[in-house]
Amino acid sequence: MLFFGMEGVFSALPLQALLRAGVTVCALVVPASWRQGPADQPKGQRPPPLRPLLAPTSRHGARPLLPVLNRALAVSPVALALQAGLPVWEVSRLQAEEAIATLAAYQPDVLCVACFPYRLPVPLLTLPRLGAINLHPSLLPALRGPEPLFWVFREGLSETGVTVHLLEERLDAGPIIDQERIGVPDGITYAELERRCALCGARLLVRAVQALAAGTARSYPQDEQRSSYRPAPSPADLLVPASDWPARRVYNFIRGVASWAGPLPVTSQQEMLFASDALAWWDPSAGRPLTSLPGALPATERLLPCGSGLVHLRLASGEAAHAVPASPEQS
Repeated sequence: MLFFGMEGVFSALPLQALLRAGVTVCALVVPASWRQGPADQPKGQRPPPLRPLLAPTSRHGARPLLPVLNRALAVSPVALALQAGLPVWEVSRLQAEEAIATLAAYQPDVLCVACFPYRLPVPLLTLPRLGAINLHPSLLPALRGPEPLFWVFREGLSETGVTVHLLEERLDAGPIIDQERIGVPDGITYAELERRCALCGARLLVRAVQALAAGTARSYPQDEQRSSYRPAPSPADLLVPASDWPARRVYNFIRGVASWAGPLPVTSQQEMLFASDALAWWDPSAGRPLTSLPGALPATERLLPCGSGLVHLRLASGEAAHAVPASPEQS
């Protein structure tokens, strides 16, 4: 097997499960451009399409511009692979003949993808004898795209899931081999939901690989009538329109996403706040009345009126002294 992934639990835990199950992994492939910046290359020199990685590396002190690039680095698939004695390849151009030839030399039976940011070219998709499979953190065909867990929080969903499917040229659209639902309880953080999806997905992935090897795998096509695609979140997608949302949705979005993306802009009435966390919510229309007001709040906290109900916020550093007037478009 060739395993394609990147730093974070959604690649690391499935790779760890495959290794523990005794699956023979030939090599790990990771995206070079997500580990290197322009400053890492000599001026005017194009990086090679792929290069071997000899030791785990990370760029310290660099914060991604968009939260879509954030990944928990506590569990590293690169460290797991190197510890197991596996080759690790950083790739920048998968379509290059050199990259395809290098990976084809492993003659893999299966290609496995778990949180890899590049589409695999057709010569790689058709390379493995048993097929190429992808682990996706949603109940496909819903929420195709690069960051489905963000949209679970954004759309206020109470359920998501994990899908193992066959890869094809269309993104996240191949036939489904296995799938499992996962609940999204109130107050869960992005990191915890990602961890639960990774643990569930790891188990499904091992089962799928074993079924492919045994010739017992079954798949069924995705229902295109039920399909949806969501892009990578933009800064505008991080805005919380508290006056338009019920308290429960505001609470769950801030609670889930702020620890992943950083303080979130919140518009309410005629001001904008930046929230670093949500601590509690009340909404009589949802059967959760506020029976008594909390005592005096510290300057770093605020009761936020929502479309219905209230949310108890923790403000970002400095927000206690500054409430920014909302623009006409935001209010």
